[in-house]
Amino acid sequence: MKSESKKSNSFLILLIGAIVVTVIAMIGTYIWVNHFNRQDRRADLSEAVFNGEKYVCKDFEVIIAPRGGDTGAWLKDPIYDDAGNELHGPSVGTIYEVTLTNTSKQTITDWTMEIYMPELMWLNNAWNGKIEVVQNAGGERVSQVINLKEYTQVEMVVDHYIDHTGPMITLTPKDSIIYHPSKADNEMPLYPPDPTKEVKTSALVGFIMYLPNQGLDYVTDFNSGTIRYHLRMNVWDLPMFMVLIVLLGVWLVLLFAWVFSQVRVQKLLERQKHDAMIIEQSITTFINFIDAKDAHTKGHSERVAQYSLLLAKEMGYSELECNRIYYVALMHDCGKISIPFSILQKPSKLTDEEYEQIKTHTTYGDKMLRDFTSIEGINLGALYHHERYDGKGYPAGLAGEEIPEIARIIGVADALDAMSSDRYYRKRLSEEKILQELLDNRGKQFDPVIVDHVIKLIKEKTIDISYEEKE
Repeated sequence: MKSESKKSNSFLILLIGAIVVTVIAMIGTYIWVNHFNRQDRRADLSEAVFNGEKYVCKDFEVIIAPRGGDTGAWLKDPIYDDAGNELHGPSVGTIYEVTLTNTSKQTITDWTMEIYMPELMWLNNAWNGKIEVVQNAGGERVSQVINLKEYTQVEMVVDHYIDHTGPMITLTPKDSIIYHPSKADNEMPLYPPDPTKEVKTSALVGFIMYLPNQGLDYVTDFNSGTIRYHLRMNVWDLPMFMVLIVLLGVWLVLLFAWVFSQVRVQKLLERQKHDAMIIEQSITTFINFIDAKDAHTKGHSERVAQYSLLLAKEMGYSELECNRIYYVALMHDCGKISIPFSILQKPSKLTDEEYEQIKTHTTYGDKMLRDFTSIEGINLGALYHHERYDGKGYPAGLAGEEIPEIARIIGVADALDAMSSDRYYRKRLSEEKILQELLDNRGKQFDPVIVDHVIKLIKEKTIDISYEEKE
């Protein structure tokens, strides 16, 4: 039972260890994903690969080009102030469109795009999101986030003027515009491509620029810009995390199964203990009947059982087997209940007829116990404990390992108690004489291996055969 308990405890420790490791791995994965999602990222157009049509970045593809068509560009007359002074000469107005496409395996969030001005121009309009204008005039940086659709509702602090087309915000090569996408217009987040379903993978940004003294076909080259963004990874999309979830589920199921089995085992053990107590009390009561027939051998069965138990432990039997051997040994002389008092308590030597009669206690005990199936082999001790290793015993004349080992153990224990106890026909033997008798009959009456074990236990005082112990 101890071995089974150790195995059970080891299994529980391993199971709890597996649960702890799995949970730690899940937490570690979750922390790593959060760190991944919070990491600030940037893509610079100047470092991207330009294939003549688009900029290819690590996580984006970016196209910046005029809209084209009849409404994509137009000419504008010179602009004068109220005093008639020319603010700037004729210009060309062009609609530029920026297409950002997610090419990564994760969702792109919190993105902004800053475009640096390659030359002097005026920003007139933009749609969907908001534009942050960054001006660096005279060494002073001025920036303002503006919704150009609602420019009349805010006080504009950046350098600009208003004409019939709306605001004209001055931008020089030192300046830039930063586009803040509109979630309401579905410009953010941008999802990774998915061939199985239609998802929003790109955003289209439009703005109007006026460039002075240029024709309709003129296209400025926006080749410098920075995209700042976050990648968002969903921990539930990670195969490794799903494997950890499955493993945790398996470990928890095993844990619940273990707890359930332990509850059942505990109930079974309690029932077994109760049954064992009933059996032990029944056997003890029966043994008391036997001892009552022969007061001179009172306690003999209990001592033989104790010696047998100690021998079984020394020989490496399991706790369960040791307990079984104890009960078998306790009943080894139950057949003596059939022997008359006059023979059991006779102080002089038995006659041949009496000796033959007393020998029948082995077979009578076997008959009594044969139907006692609660303890396996309980009849073997009663039947064979007087067999001898050399084959000269009774009732069957078995020799060596033909004799069940449990009977060989009980045979040594029985003889040991007989030699160390007072009987009607003689006094107890000294310890030295007992040890010598054991050695002299080693391989004859007794199993030599069991004799070696019992001598060791006697010398260690594990088995105490002193006179005081028998009082």
